[in-house]
Amino acid sequence: MDWLIEIPFPNREYQIEKDGDFSIKKFASRDLQAHPDFIRDIVQQWVVAPFVVHKNAVYRVPAQDDTELVDYASTIFTTLFNKVRGIYIDGKLEEIRLEDVMPHVKDSFTDLVLNADKLDPLVKDFYLQGAFERSNQVDVKLFQLNKEQYIKQTTYYPKPDHKRLWNFIRKPYKIGSDISISPENWVLSDRLLESPFLIFLSRYASEIVLTVNEKDRNVALISFKDSC
Repeated sequence: MDWLIEIPFPNREYQIEKDGDFSIKKFASRDLQAHPDFIRDIVQQWVVAPFVVHKNAVYRVPAQDDTELVDYASTIFTTLFNKVRGIYIDGKLEEIRLEDVMPHVKDSFTDLVLNADKLDPLVKDFYLQGAFERSNQVDVKLFQLNKEQYIKQTTYYPKPDHKRLWNFIRKPYKIGSDISISPENWVLSDRLLESPFLIFLSRYASEIVLTVNEKDRNVALISFKDSC
């Protein structure tokens, strides 16, 4: 796989964050949207999908006092989840936590999206890969995507909602900071040359690193940086 380069683990200095005044506040619904719009809103698909895959899922959204994200949480997330809570440190919103997807939302997602084959390929690729046999042994290695080689061997078909998903994933983070997400049941192989999500990410991120268990080739983590 000439599109991957094995790299050593970085030497990092971890700073211990200072304690602050911790508080949790529940988001109240503004009742501006009565029904989910899964077909036209890829972000709704992105945050609900893990709750279909896992029974006790929790989705954490870094916030950094983002007013646009707060508005979206109040008008959209509160129509999807029973628990939408803001995590505050010293009065500053640090995270929005989504829990307990509403039963009718899960049923609607299953009927209108999954059963109707309307799930966006990026979401399907990231969350709904088939299970494979896992190893009990662990041998973790890092592989950096050789973007030039990868892009040469892949074709990207951009869609307007791709930019929305990218902004949702990366906007809460500082420019140039590392962002890490965990795909479901990814296996390191040349089949990733056909991965809709990795192809999409390769066109937006400046640097992409895969954390892989060499014993079963499971891609446990995707880490990347914002190119903007």
